[in-house]
Amino acid sequence: MQDQAIVQIGRYQLEKMGQQEPYKLFIQNMFPDKQNYRMIVAVFELTRDKDHYSCSFKHIDPQNANAQNYQKYAYRKGSSRGGDITFTTKFGDIEKKFRTLVDNQFKNLLSRCSKSDTDVEWLRTVHQYLLQPENFERVKQELSLFYENLPKEEKTTSGLSLSFIVDGTERYLSELPIIQQILLANGTEDKSEKYNVLSEGSDTICSICFEKKTTVHGFASPFKYATVDKPGMVSGFFDQSNNWKNYPICTACSLEFELGRNYVINHLNNYFHGKSYYAIPKTLINKDRRHLEKALLRLQDLYATTDNIKGQKIKVKEDSLEKLIAEENDYFNLTLLFYEENPTTKAIKIKIVLEEIFPSRFRKLFVEAPARINQFNLYKDAISLKKEKADLSFSFTILKTFFEDDFYELIQKVFLLQPFSMETLYSKFMTVIRTNYNKRQTSDGYVEPTNLTILKAHLTLYYFIEIGVIIPHQQTTIHNKIMLMDTIEQPEKRQSFDLDKLNRFVEENKAFLDSNYKIGIFSVGILVRLLLNIQQRDLKNTPFEKKLKGYHVNADLLKNIYIEALEKISQYQGYYAYSNFREFINTHFLLNAHALRGVSNNEISFYFVAGMEFGGQFKNKEVKEDLQTSN
Repeated sequence: MQDQAIVQIGRYQLEKMGQQEPYKLFIQNMFPDKQNYRMIVAVFELTRDKDHYSCSFKHIDPQNANAQNYQKYAYRKGSSRGGDITFTTKFGDIEKKFRTLVDNQFKNLLSRCSKSDTDVEWLRTVHQYLLQPENFERVKQELSLFYENLPKEEKTTSGLSLSFIVDGTERYLSELPIIQQILLANGTEDKSEKYNVLSEGSDTICSICFEKKTTVHGFASPFKYATVDKPGMVSGFFDQSNNWKNYPICTACSLEFELGRNYVINHLNNYFHGKSYYAIPKTLINKDRRHLEKALLRLQDLYATTDNIKGQKIKVKEDSLEKLIAEENDYFNLTLLFYEENPTTKAIKIKIVLEEIFPSRFRKLFVEAPARINQFNLYKDAISLKKEKADLSFSFTILKTFFEDDFYELIQKVFLLQPFSMETLYSKFMTVIRTNYNKRQTSDGYVEPTNLTILKAHLTLYYFIEIGVIIPHQQTTIHNKIMLMDTIEQPEKRQSFDLDKLNRFVEENKAFLDSNYKIGIFSVGILVRLLLNIQQRDLKNTPFEKKLKGYHVNADLLKNIYIEALEKISQYQGYYAYSNFREFINTHFLLNAHALRGVSNNEISFYFVAGMEFGGQFKNKEVKEDLQTSN
């Protein structure tokens, strides 16, 4: 499970930290996915006068926060209801944020202090200063003015904190013993107590280390997989105090769990084609510290991104990260945890969890299989990039063309090599093709050309075959050479179609055209392309296209299309037009028409449209006859 992997990372981090002060373990990086961000610090000066301090507001100090210095601001996320744990919080609505800080957080923190230590006296002095309306308004207005002048992106990625100048020295929150105590207490106490409810068990097996422990906590999971602050979200007859029964975690594991979680969030969080995920490494042997450290350092290095001038991440080329992981040996495996995060509560909703994915699996999916299928001549110079011809090559972006709405299912099936239904594929292909066809009829904007969609579908089909998630039909006997009728005259008509090229295409695409009935459907599509091109040339429009019913083709409609297309071609060019190709269709379509009874409409539609779009492949260059495909 990913929990054991996270704890393994936390245990490694704990050993690495050595004698570091315990409270520092519970300070969080406010924006772990940014290398640098703003921390807006309101600076107060405290002056000692005999037995008490006086306070004055000095200025607003915008500072750069990052992974190396974030601890001094002592940020720790609290609840959406009660605010964050210390005075450090995310910048935002100043009226609301500053009012909460003065009215709630100061009072709550000071109410827990029975001592009159020096740092507590500092906080009381600042609080008394801010309770005076004129002081409150002055500080608020300065913060508001600064906030309004921030760039739009920084308004949502900046923090707010306090510092105190005492005897000429600036002190940050993490330097105050009272703040250290609160961080330590929150990091341990809130594992059993939240929402004014105590959830704690005794003499119970910990769900992480599987050892019997004297005390286990009910709110110790650092990842909020589920909501437990509302009745009905926990077991035990809606009693939140029984949440420890759902997920009991002992004290030692809870600390390691949190440290591991912080490391994963800070260093191993990334995106896969727009989907957030954590990549959590685990060694084959649980206590293999050397290989775990090697895996963590390697992944951290791979996941590091270069910041631009504004401190924003530069997008990594799709699939390149996965190719780098593929270069590693199988001394570790990865749990890929794909999730969606609630922006308010920060609770994550797990979409899929893929466990024990070894680098060799990445190698198969992102290096070996693409290298084999990218060699198809069909993909050479198939696309245009900046008005230059380029090869179509595999990436998950192409797969996403057909799985935009259920991309998580695609990820799971591909990474785990789970079987795909061929009918599902045909349905996906035709949904995109039909949608684009309809858009083309009603929109002047860019719509992906059908021939490019067919090429992507062709590549997708071959990729799935290559990685073994679909198995093509057993190849039936295909007559690659068709004997021409000696009695047919008008050789110029016979030569206008390059039948040898079609036969070679069929031979080279056995996995795509793996049965005679598919070749037959495909050839009817080519025939219709011939007709449409003739109509476009002679009539300047294509009235026959209306008979295609928006690419909703079934077996009966396909037979009618074939008959009517032959009739129309005969009207335009004579009965013997394309006679060699007509015999090819008779061999593969008419003689196998009975097989269409068990074929889905999506499969028929797909191979028919594929024939229309690949029709331009079989033009005889020696004959002035246009077989080019349409957009």
